[in-house]
Amino acid sequence: MKVKLGLSAVLLGFLFVLISFTTKNTGVLSLKIDEINPIEGAIRILIFNGKEGWPKDHTKAVYTKSITVRKSEIYLEIKDLSYGEYAIAILHDVNLNKKADKSIIGIPSEPFGFSNYPKITFGVPNFEDVSFSIDSPNNHMVISMKEI
Repeated sequence: MKVKLGLSAVLLGFLFVLISFTTKNTGVLSLKIDEINPIEGAIRILIFNGKEGWPKDHTKAVYTKSITVRKSEIYLEIKDLSYGEYAIAILHDVNLNKKADKSIIGIPSEPFGFSNYPKITFGVPNFEDVSFSIDSPNNHMVISMKEI
């Protein structure tokens, strides 16, 4: 009887070690997007986990989503994000042409938002300026849409 209990304990311990090596640390990002105006068009979300493609090449994004605008705030949960560094770019595609419209001199003519509320000067902020960490099971972020 003692041998069976000892063997069971060893096997159970081995199973816990095996699970700990194969378990991937992932988190959920609860994202609130607010100050959406006008109430039309679509909100287009891109999440990147590195500089590559930031923020223009949507094929390099680890998460993309388009949401029809029906109110001034959107809430969503993004699950299974591996622990690491991320950056979010959001475009309010008011006219639904699937691109970031700009004036003749290159100033955005549609609302936009980025993670970490960077100071917008000329051009798109660097990945480092807008990056944040997913390093726990539950993460929260609010991004307010802006216009120039």
